[in-house]
Amino acid sequence: MTQPAAFEGLEAHALACAAGDRTLFESLDLRVAAGEWATLVGPNGSGKTTLLRAIAGLARPLAGEVRWRGTPRRAGSAEWHADCLYQGHAAGWKDGLTARENLALQAALDGLAPAARELDAALAGVGLERQAGLPFGRLSAGQRRRLSLARLSLSRRRLWLLDEPATALDRAGLDVLAALIDAHLARDGTALVATHQGLPCMRPPAVVELGRAGTRAAS
Repeated sequence: MTQPAAFEGLEAHALACAAGDRTLFESLDLRVAAGEWATLVGPNGSGKTTLLRAIAGLARPLAGEVRWRGTPRRAGSAEWHADCLYQGHAAGWKDGLTARENLALQAALDGLAPAARELDAALAGVGLERQAGLPFGRLSAGQRRRLSLARLSLSRRRLWLLDEPATALDRAGLDVLAALIDAHLARDGTALVATHQGLPCMRPPAVVELGRAGTRAAS
């Protein structure tokens, strides 16, 4: 008998997470296929960041399983590291390095070795060409967020886990973020994005809603 093909995407089965002694959510199931994306929505404290960190392998769930492309996720595995990009609130930028130096360092940590022209193009693509030589500590909140977008523009990892990537972005910045997500999906990438606002992407997302009254997950 022919075995069914493995699901090409991200799956979570019966996932439960807590903060301290408070259960944030339980029995969470979700499926996000290659070429698709989903948004995490819900009030503050509902577990959006915790869910992303649990999927990334940075937090331990109370129960449940995460699968990637049909295989149980092993957080320390080389395959998982090569496929998953987690971008949280603290991106690890260095105040004393320039925007360009920070981007080069982060790219190296992501396993990339972009040429100088690729770094310049990534910065120009998010509107930071004039700030490339400025120390990170002198960048505004919106410019810092755009630097995170430059990191995304260099990434070719298949799974993006993004925690509030739209924070501090103006309308032009939101358009850049949406275009990056669209390009990622066009490469058969998968994305799970925690956000408080809609993004003008070409492809509408599935929705995973977390809240005190329960969890509504889309598949």
